[in-house]
Amino acid sequence: MAGKILQRPHIEKPAVVKAEQDTRLSNVRTKRNRTTSETPKTVRLTAEEKMMCSKLTEAVQDLAPSKTITDSTIMRAALHLANQVGPEKLVKMVKEYL
Repeated sequence: MAGKILQRPHIEKPAVVKAEQDTRLSNVRTKRNRTTSETPKTVRLTAEEKMMCSKLTEAVQDLAPSKTITDSTIMRAALHLANQVGPEKLVKMVKEYL
């Protein structure tokens, strides 16, 4: 009963994709957002402050349409601005507005 010897068909492997070609569906590993690695900080705002932040976010988004601007982006930018002006002016703003 020994018939023909069975031979497996030759399988051709696909070509190796080079790193230059962007074939991934997601770019999470290559362009990971570093701001999400920290634990979140809760910030309490009044309704008026929330509206002010939303309006400012929309205005900045209109000026920079290629970048996604969120309320968190505005808050982080405000921290950098406050750091530049110094603590004296920041105390003055706190006394005046808060």
